[in-house]
Amino acid sequence: MTSTSLELTELVSDVEELIVDRAKDSDRLRRPDPEVIALLGNSGLMRLLVPEEYGGHEVHPAELIGFTKALAEIHGSTAWVAMTCNEEAELVSAYLPPDTCRSLWSEDPSLVIAGSGVAKGKASRVSGGWRITGRWNFVSGCTAANKWVLNSVVAESSPTELCFAVIDANPDLIEDTWHTVGLRGTGSHDVVLDDVFVGDDFCGVVPNNSLPLPDLPFYRLPSALRFPFPKTGVAAGLASRAIADFRSLALEKTPLNSKRSLGERPDAALSMAKAEALLGAGQAWVHEQLDAVWRVANDNAVVSDDLHARVRLACSWSVQNSINAIQHLVDAAGSSANFEKSGLMALLDDARAVAGHFMVGSYQIDTAGRVLLGLEAGDPAF
Repeated sequence: MTSTSLELTELVSDVEELIVDRAKDSDRLRRPDPEVIALLGNSGLMRLLVPEEYGGHEVHPAELIGFTKALAEIHGSTAWVAMTCNEEAELVSAYLPPDTCRSLWSEDPSLVIAGSGVAKGKASRVSGGWRITGRWNFVSGCTAANKWVLNSVVAESSPTELCFAVIDANPDLIEDTWHTVGLRGTGSHDVVLDDVFVGDDFCGVVPNNSLPLPDLPFYRLPSALRFPFPKTGVAAGLASRAIADFRSLALEKTPLNSKRSLGERPDAALSMAKAEALLGAGQAWVHEQLDAVWRVANDNAVVSDDLHARVRLACSWSVQNSINAIQHLVDAAGSSANFEKSGLMALLDDARAVAGHFMVGSYQIDTAGRVLLGLEAGDPAF
């Protein structure tokens, strides 16, 4: 995958003011702000992983990590939606007919695609297309996207086949289920379809666990190695924001019954040092493993089980490091962390919500450890 000349940090700066202005309402309403998401689409920031031949930017995954980190430093929920929508656009590029992919982004370069790659539906073959029925959970950004991509198991297929269907977003098909503490503004509601027809041109039918169609380094990797990396950027951005917020608090706050500022206390300095170390170490290992797996993909070779395990371990460990970094700062902040003004507790809740995703959940650490010990992974997705 080629690196583009996109100045992602500069583009994030261009949308920062609107994101900040809408962040509180986004969290309160439990959905991403539609104007923010539209602006990200219009800025070309929702097709970062799409191949250049389809009208995308085909960025290196390290750039996507940096992009999600920069957004999460502004607003965690917006970063999560931008990340997932880029991943769903990648799913469309991976499995739908190439001509369909070209037409989608040529007709609308600002296209925003939400969805789910988890096969939660059933696809039944009919003349000219497929009938889709199912319920997809955690469809982040579904209220603000133009289209959805939804994965289903093909009825009566043996061996199992999957059907990735692209449909127009429809608010009537959204069930309001996203009542959470963390990542509140992602609007990760359920999408429910009942016998909806989708034409062949907008369906990609492939064997289960098959690799994507584009012959590009990133697309040569299985989904378990494509999707964990960007999530580390969201968690790292939240930790980075917590460090910045704590630094300001430490210089401003004089704790009760104290004659010196919070920043002058040894526990505050120690917490700051631990947070920086945890964040830096986690991200460094993620990028080290990304470099290793990228070399394999670039050579069109097979990823070894040990490298696969280390990638998943690094990503999950990095997210846990981000959570622990924020927790240290919350503890050192004292009662100030409980107030909305500090934002530290909200950042901690968001980071914990990131870790709730199965791709970077703490159980991945156990799975990786089993593989590195030479045991069965105990995880069918490995």
